[in-house]
This record gives sequence, C-alpha cells and structure tokens, in this order.
Amino acid sequence: MATKKHSVTAETNAKEIVTSFVESLNNEDFKTAKTYVSDNMTFVGVLGSRNGAEAYFKDMKKMKLKYEIKKVLFVVSLFAVILLSCSKDEIGNFNVAKESYALPGDTLFPEGIVYNSKTGNFYTGSVTNGDIIQVNVVSGETKLLASGTAHNRKAALGMKIDQMNRLWVCGGEDNKIQVLDLDGKLIKSWDTNALFGSGFINDCIIDNTHIYFTDSRVRKIYRTSITESQPGNLEEWLTFTDAQITYAATGTNANGIVSTPDNKYLIIVISSSGKLYRIDKATKAITEIVLNTPVTSGDGLYLDGNTLYVARIATNLIFPVVLNADYTQGIVGNGFGTNLLFNTTIDKAGDYFLVVNGQLNKRGNATTPPSPVLPFSVSRVAIP
Repeated sequence: MATKKHSVTAETNAKEIVTSFVESLNNEDFKTAKTYVSDNMTFVGVLGSRNGAEAYFKDMKKMKLKYEIKKVLFVVSLFAVILLSCSKDEIGNFNVAKESYALPGDTLFPEGIVYNSKTGNFYTGSVTNGDIIQVNVVSGETKLLASGTAHNRKAALGMKIDQMNRLWVCGGEDNKIQVLDLDGKLIKSWDTNALFGSGFINDCIIDNTHIYFTDSRVRKIYRTSITESQPGNLEEWLTFTDAQITYAATGTNANGIVSTPDNKYLIIVISSSGKLYRIDKATKAITEIVLNTPVTSGDGLYLDGNTLYVARIATNLIFPVVLNADYTQGIVGNGFGTNLLFNTTIDKAGDYFLVVNGQLNKRGNATTPPSPVLPFSVSRVAIP
C-alpha cells in the first residue's frame, strides 16, 4: 500500500504512518485515512481484493470494521508489514432494515438464498428462469446479478458463497451446477446428468475444503474442492441405497444440507419422509437421527451449534431441532415465523433469518395459471 501525501522520513516513519492510518479507519475518518494511500492502491486480504482507493474506502464505509494492531515489523526502516485483527469477525455491521424485501418479476418464484455478511447483500434465484437477484439488506435495493438465459441456466435453487467470494448455484431439474463471481460472471458450469446421471440438484453446503450437493431424485451426493483459485473436477462423492436412506418414488427426497461445526458430519433432510440423516465425512457412514416427530416437507436448513433450523414449506413455519452432542438424536420444537408463504430456504443475517417466500405451490400447471401473491418477497424473521 503506497503512501500518498505522507512520505516516510525521519520525522514520519513507517510505524507512525501505519498507526495513523489504522486510527483513522477506526475513527471512521475516511478522508484522513485516504491521504495515507495512493489512488491506484491494491488491497489483498481475507475479505477479497480491492483495486483502487475509491473501491477500498467505499467498502470500508459500509463495513465499518475496527482493527487492532498486533505487530509492526520494519524492513530497511522504510516499509512496514502490519498484522491486524478485526474486532467483529471481519463482517460488516449491516442493519437488516426491512421486515419484507420485495423482489422483481411476476413469475420469479424464488427458492434459494445466501447472505454475504461482508457486503450486506443477499442473493436469491428463480426456479422458472434461473435469474439471480441481488438485494441489499439496508436499502432493499435490488438488481439482476446474472441472467439465467445468458448462462444457459434454467433454474437457480440452493446457493452458497465460498471463502474466495464465489457464488455456487444448484440447477434443480436442469441438473447444472454453476459457480459465478460476485459480479455475476460465470466461472464454470457442470452438467451433472451427463457426468453422473443425476436427477435434481437441490441444495449445497460448504465446509473448510469442499462444497457438497444433494440430489432429490437419485441416491447420490456430489462434491468438489473449493480451495483452488480455479474450481476443480466435480466428483460423485457418495452413493447410497434405499435401505440406508429411503427415497419416495415421487416428490422431493434429499433436500437441505448442513455441515456440523466440528467438520465431521453432514446432515441432510428428506422432505418426503421428514427424516434427518447424519453422514460421516471420513467413513461415509450414514446414521438416521432419531426425532420425536418428523419434519416432513423440510426444505432449507441452518445449523447454529446444536440447534438445527428446518424451513418446512407446507407449514409456512421454521422449526428448531435441538440435537444431542453427537447429532444422533433431536427434539423438534415449536414452529415460528408469521406471514410466510411456502417458505423454502433460510440464511442468517445478524439476529434474524432471511426467509424465502417461494410460493412454489402457486406455480400452476397446464390447466391452472400461476396465482402467487405479488410481489415475491424475502421475509425478516426474528430468531426466538
């Protein structure tokens, strides 16, 4: 990061510049902080890269991060390497300002959602045309991030953002898996039906090294590595039998998926039966999680410690499931959420869930026209 107005001299050494720059950031005095860097600076860090001072400070104003200097090392008395730690887990403190976020389009029928805590934006996709919409939680401003037609994507269901700020998208019945950058540019696409004979790519989850995908019609789980700068090959990671996980002949089977905090297990929900299963990542052993009552029509999942939240589309509610220490038993609690409409998936933003009102039951058919409540929306739901 090159200095601008403040040169490194005997009077103003590198340590003073670094300290003053960080203090200006912490005081949200961005005008002063900007005088310490060049206009064509490049920032590379855990929050991604920023080219130019304008782009860097625009994001800093939004995120309002607070830094603590851990150590300053001098190199030939002219340069400094600074090691910083964020006091807010390197996420922005964005206000989830609206109870309901209106989405554009009369035939959108949204399904998946992912929230980016670094930018305050969430993304949702259409099951009818594959469009992906970006929405800001503070302003509610929407924009088309990526056209389904442009990417030859007919549907956009489950979504996740990896540590390299790439957006992964499940293609549903189209059986595509795609990965985009956050500017909406397509990076790579896989046809899982051609590769593995898949049936319906529904949802996905990211752990430290991989992203995993459920298939609602074929008894398989797919995965690929997320640690390389360019996505690697997709693999058919797990094939299971009906004796291990029962699939109904029609309807939706494997749906939502999460990874446990200890990184040992995956948990999936079978919508048709309402059963939950734990899958050991190391051995691929499958264990049914014993519940006091099934979570039928379970769709999107969110795991917070040992509490699993299940969005159940047919109930218009979200249900907490308190799991035991080894994720083999669970107690299903009371559902919560108001004015939800066939809610499909959820993601956490601050103290709230962002809940997609998919209204997939209102899509109509050959004889009945679509009849959704407009506009389509994502609801803010307080977590009990």
